Amino acid sequence: MAAKPLTTEQKQALALFRKRLGGVSKEKHERLKHQVTLRKAIRDFLARQPATIPEIASALARPTDEVLWQVMGMKKYGRVREAGDSGWYARYGLIELETDAAAGEV
Repeated sequence: MAAKPLTTEQKQALALFRKRLGGVSKEKHERLKHQVTLRKAIRDFLARQPATIPEIASALARPTDEVLWQVMGMKKYGRVREAGDSGWYARYGLIELETDAAAGEV
């Protein structure tokens, strides 16, 4: 089910709410930006072939615990799945998400 776009009134109310709360801190904004960039890199890597956490971390030159955290979040929300194993480690593969048009929703 696709989310409905916000109306102009809702956008204005949301902007006012954010302003009253003082906005988003620079640190929080940078952390979110880093997470989005890392998840995109993981998705791009897994689109080519399933891989283990150490393989992903090595290819992206990121700490293993950071990659593990992001992959587990992606697994929780249905973005990746376990695709077999490789010795002690599980392999993770990307789940192709259906678009609303392909699923037949209007």
